Amino acid sequence: MPTVEKTVEISAPLESVWKIAADSTNLTKLYPDAISIEADPPGFVTVGQKGHMVTKIGGRKTDVFYECTEIIENKKASFTQRPGGLFNSFLITSSFEPTKKGKTLATQKLDYELSMGYLGRVLNKLVVDRSIRKNVNGFLVNLKEIAELKDVPTKKS
Repeated sequence: MPTVEKTVEISAPLESVWKIAADSTNLTKLYPDAISIEADPPGFVTVGQKGHMVTKIGGRKTDVFYECTEIIENKKASFTQRPGGLFNSFLITSSFEPTKKGKTLATQKLDYELSMGYLGRVLNKLVVDRSIRKNVNGFLVNLKEIAELKDVPTKKS
C-alpha cells in the first residue's frame, strides 16, 4: 500500500492552525485539486462526520468518500475510506504539534490503495501517486500560507 507523508513548520500558534485545518469548509482552499466538498454535519470535523469530495486527477472528476474516525483536538484528525469512489481503502491523518518557539509542526500522512486492480496500479504509477503527492504537499503549503497571514492594519483615528 503506497504511503505519502510530509511535514511543514508553520509560523503560527497551534490553536490557529487547528481552527483552519479542522474546518471542513476550508478543505477546497487547502487541497489544490478539490472541486467541492460536502460534509455531514458541516463545519468542524467530528468523529463520525461523513464527507464526499469531488476532486480532479489526471483531468478527470473523481469521487472520494470518507469518514472521520478520530479527533484529538489541537493534535490529530484521521479519516478513512467509505464505499465507492477511487480508493479501495485509505487512511489520512493530519497531526499537529507545537514547537518551543510558538510555531506548529503540521504533518499529513496518507496510506492508500486504488480500487481498480491491475489497471489501478498502473494508473497509480503514472498519474494518481503524483496527484496525491501534489495534494498532500499543497494541503500543507496552503495551510501554512493561510495560517501565517497577518491582519490588515487599521487606521487609528
